[in-house]
Amino acid sequence: MHSEREIEVIMSLTERERVILQLSGQGLSDYRIARKINTDPPSVTRSRKNAHKKLKDAKTDLEWAEKIGFYITA
Repeated sequence: MHSEREIEVIMSLTERERVILQLSGQGLSDYRIARKINTDPPSVTRSRKNAHKKLKDAKTDLEWAEKIGFYITA
Protein backbone atom coordinates (compact mmCIF):
# COMPACT_ATOMS: atom_id res chain seq x y z
CA MET A 1 0.00 0.00 0.00
CA HIS A 2 1.35 3.43 -0.91
CA SER A 3 1.19 6.44 1.39
CA GLU A 4 -0.72 9.52 0.25
CA ARG A 5 2.59 11.29 -0.51
CA GLU A 6 3.83 8.37 -2.62
CA ILE A 7 0.58 8.42 -4.57
CA GLU A 8 0.94 12.19 -5.10
CA VAL A 9 4.47 11.67 -6.46
CA ILE A 10 3.37 8.88 -8.76
CA MET A 11 0.47 11.03 -9.96
CA SER A 12 2.84 13.96 -10.60
CA LEU A 13 4.58 11.86 -13.23
CA THR A 14 3.13 12.26 -16.69
CA GLU A 15 1.64 9.22 -18.39
CA ARG A 16 4.61 9.25 -20.76
CA GLU A 17 7.08 9.29 -17.84
CA ARG A 18 5.28 6.38 -16.17
CA VAL A 19 5.33 4.34 -19.39
CA ILE A 20 9.00 5.10 -19.98
CA LEU A 21 9.96 4.15 -16.41
CA GLN A 22 7.97 0.94 -16.68
CA LEU A 23 9.66 -0.02 -19.96
CA SER A 24 13.06 1.02 -18.64
CA GLY A 25 12.44 -1.17 -15.60
CA GLN A 26 11.89 -4.07 -17.98
CA GLY A 27 15.44 -3.52 -19.24
CA LEU A 28 14.66 -1.76 -22.53
CA SER A 29 17.15 0.80 -23.78
CA ASP A 30 16.07 4.35 -24.57
CA TYR A 31 16.39 3.47 -28.26
CA ARG A 32 14.05 0.47 -27.94
CA ILE A 33 11.59 2.46 -25.81
CA ALA A 34 11.58 5.21 -28.45
CA ARG A 35 10.78 2.68 -31.17
CA LYS A 36 8.03 1.15 -29.04
CA ILE A 37 6.28 4.45 -28.25
CA ASN A 38 7.01 6.05 -31.62
CA THR A 39 9.32 8.89 -30.62
CA ASP A 40 13.03 9.69 -30.73
CA PRO A 41 15.61 8.45 -28.20
CA PRO A 42 16.55 11.95 -26.90
CA SER A 43 12.89 12.52 -25.94
CA VAL A 44 12.86 9.24 -24.03
CA THR A 45 16.10 10.14 -22.26
CA ARG A 46 14.75 13.57 -21.31
CA SER A 47 11.45 12.15 -20.01
CA ARG A 48 13.25 9.44 -18.04
CA LYS A 49 15.59 11.99 -16.45
CA ASN A 50 12.65 14.27 -15.59
CA ALA A 51 10.83 11.38 -13.92
CA HIS A 52 13.91 10.39 -11.92
CA LYS A 53 14.37 13.99 -10.76
CA LYS A 54 10.74 14.17 -9.59
CA LEU A 55 11.14 10.91 -7.68
CA LYS A 56 14.47 11.98 -6.17
CA ASP A 57 13.02 15.34 -5.08
CA ALA A 58 10.05 13.59 -3.47
CA LYS A 59 12.36 11.21 -1.61
CA THR A 60 14.38 14.16 -0.32
CA ASP A 61 11.17 15.87 0.84
CA LEU A 62 10.05 12.75 2.70
CA GLU A 63 13.43 12.30 4.36
CA TRP A 64 13.40 15.94 5.49
CA ALA A 65 9.86 15.59 6.84
CA GLU A 66 10.86 12.52 8.85
CA LYS A 67 13.95 14.32 10.15
CA ILE A 68 11.81 17.07 11.65
CA GLY A 69 9.39 14.53 13.12
CA PHE A 70 6.61 14.65 10.56
CA TYR A 71 5.55 11.18 9.51
CA ILE A 72 3.22 10.45 6.64
CA THR A 73 1.09 7.34 7.01
CA ALA A 74 -1.31 5.70 4.64
